Amino acid sequence: MIKNRHASLSIGMIHFKTGDTDGVSLEMDKWRDVFLSEGHTVHYCCGQPPMQDNQCTVLPSLSYFREEARALNRGTFDNLEDFGSESAYEKTMENEVLTLTKELLSWIDSVTLDVLIVENIWSVGLHPAAAIALENVIHERRLHVLAHHHDFYWERVTPIRLTCNSAMRIADQYLPPHGGQYAHVVINSKAQKALAERKGINSNIIPNVFDFSKGPWEIDTYNSDFREAFGINEHDVLLLQATRVVKRKGIELAIDFAQILTKKLEAYNGKALYNGKIFSEASKVVLVLAGSIENDAGAYLAQLKERARSQHVNLLWIGEHIEHTRTKKEEAKIYSLWDAYAHADMVTYPSYWEGWGNQLLEAVVAKLPIVLFPYEIYNSDIKKSGFSMIELGDRESLSWDTQGLAQLPSVQIEQAAIAACTVLFDRHARLDMVESNFKIGQESFSLETLSTLLKPYVTTWSNTLW
Repeated sequence: MIKNRHASLSIGMIHFKTGDTDGVSLEMDKWRDVFLSEGHTVHYCCGQPPMQDNQCTVLPSLSYFREEARALNRGTFDNLEDFGSESAYEKTMENEVLTLTKELLSWIDSVTLDVLIVENIWSVGLHPAAAIALENVIHERRLHVLAHHHDFYWERVTPIRLTCNSAMRIADQYLPPHGGQYAHVVINSKAQKALAERKGINSNIIPNVFDFSKGPWEIDTYNSDFREAFGINEHDVLLLQATRVVKRKGIELAIDFAQILTKKLEAYNGKALYNGKIFSEASKVVLVLAGSIENDAGAYLAQLKERARSQHVNLLWIGEHIEHTRTKKEEAKIYSLWDAYAHADMVTYPSYWEGWGNQLLEAVVAKLPIVLFPYEIYNSDIKKSGFSMIELGDRESLSWDTQGLAQLPSVQIEQAAIAACTVLFDRHARLDMVESNFKIGQESFSLETLSTLLKPYVTTWSNTLW
């Protein structure tokens, strides 16, 4: 795929977690695959056991799920109630930093790194002690460093406030650090501009990418029972929401879309879908949520279920049966996310905030039509590539109801539903759309594109080994 062009490097990649379906973990794997294909060695380090076996050194102190890390996150960005005073906050931070510094030095020495790629730890701010410890470690060892920023703490959906002078100092010095020897990479133009304006740090943009040789995924002997397993008829229209179940994904808009699409499809009873199957009065529109639940212990999912119930929308959450790769749990069959794509008729992607959008590219690779809310980064960085999407309204029309759920004018959703009917029943229109999108993605967002964008860094690292 990608030929070796440089001296072999020992590259460390560090993040809170690996092998999961979140955007950072997915992009890490793609960067790793490019480095490995070019003959380099890659060492993962993470804070919790990976969701799949990807040979990651686990440092439990690096996990932001630990209560100590959660408390320091709250103490930095919300309030000092866990500590009672700024001095107690500082002491706890100092102890955490010391522990992490020792563990990180031990890992770096054990794998003899040339390069360290810091994935989001210096930007998202979920574990401030880890950010400080990494800066300390790099001063102790001579390493090339690339800071890969996916999300910044100031982009959080929940409002933040730096709680005290120490918190302000930490955010200024370490999130991210200003070290002149560090290279900084962001995933979109908005982040690039904000990093320059807020921190005086220049950065380059490397967008999300995908291995286009892997798709589209197909029905096989393992996943052939996917629909049956979840009570979905072969004549039903399966709308796949592949994202995690978190509020900023705007999944309630997918429910509104499914409701109006169901009404529009009444006019198509007895007609053949794009795949030759007949849509009948017994056919249903089923919105399938395949992602994990995060952050709010299921409160958002409960809101979605109630919205779907009140609008008579068939909603299924199957996240407990989906993982990054196929496996079994207590003899229960676990499907991969790619199995869900193989059975989907269309993908919904109604996020109103994304740093870039992994599931967008996944749907392009799967050669599925995409119903998308035109979020800010899509409009500024992605749309100009020429992708053909079914757009749900516009950002100016987005508002929130009394429960804090997103809503759009029904006329805008109706227009999207009409467009969706076309690509559900007109095979040629559908093929034109998905094949064009696939070609654009292959040309602009492939692993080969990533290799080209990483080449200047790899060349510098190879030419200045210490």
